[in-house]
Amino acid sequence: MTTVKNVFNSEHVINYDQNAEKVSWLDPAIVFGMAYRFVHPGERLLDIGIGTGLSSKLFHKAGLEVHGIDFSPKMLARCRSKQMAETLKEHDLSQTPYPYEADAMDHAVCTGVTHLFKDLTPIFQELARILKPGGIFAFVVPDCKKGEPREIQVDARHSPGEKVTIFSYSSQDIRMLLDSYGLSKFSISHLRLRPSAGARRNTEPMWFKKTAKNPF
Repeated sequence: MTTVKNVFNSEHVINYDQNAEKVSWLDPAIVFGMAYRFVHPGERLLDIGIGTGLSSKLFHKAGLEVHGIDFSPKMLARCRSKQMAETLKEHDLSQTPYPYEADAMDHAVCTGVTHLFKDLTPIFQELARILKPGGIFAFVVPDCKKGEPREIQVDARHSPGEKVTIFSYSSQDIRMLLDSYGLSKFSISHLRLRPSAGARRNTEPMWFKKTAKNPF
C-alpha cells in the first residue's frame, strides 16, 4: 500500500471532495439513504477510513456523533477543518487493535476503503469488538463474480507511471467474514451500482448488524 499511502498524503487531498463530486461518487449518499430509518440523533458512529468525512457528512447532519479513524494525517486534517467529528484518530487499519474500547460505538460505516485491502479480517474483527450488540455496520465492497480475478493492477490516477492493486470480494468471501465475527444480514437487499467513470468493478453497499449475542 506504499503508493496508496503516498497518494492519500499528497496534494490530491486538497481536491479530494471536488474530485469525488466530479466522478459522481454516490456511495456515501446511498449508504445514508439505506440507514437513516435505523439510526438516531446522539448515537455514536464510527467511520472506518473517514478520509475527509464525506461518508459521515449526512450522519452528522442527522445528529449522530461522528468518530473517525484513518491512516492519512492530511485527510484527517481536512476532515477536522469541517468541524463535524467528535474525535479523529490516526491509525493504520491493517493493524489491530484499533484505539477504541469494546462496545464503544452504536453504528459504523466504511466506504471507499475495502478495495485497498487484500484481507478484510482486521476491519471485521475490530468492528465485531467495537460495535455494540444490535449495532449496524454499513460498508461498500467491490463485487467479484465467479471466475474473475480477485485483484487487478490499475494506473494510479494521481501518480503517473505508478500502479496500485485493487481487490474485490465474492458474496462467499463476505459471508465467511460475517459468520466468523457475529454479523448478520440486515433486512435490506444489496443495491448493485453501475460502475462510475474509470471504475473497474461494480460495487455493492451492504448493511449488516451485530447479533445481540456478543461472542467477544
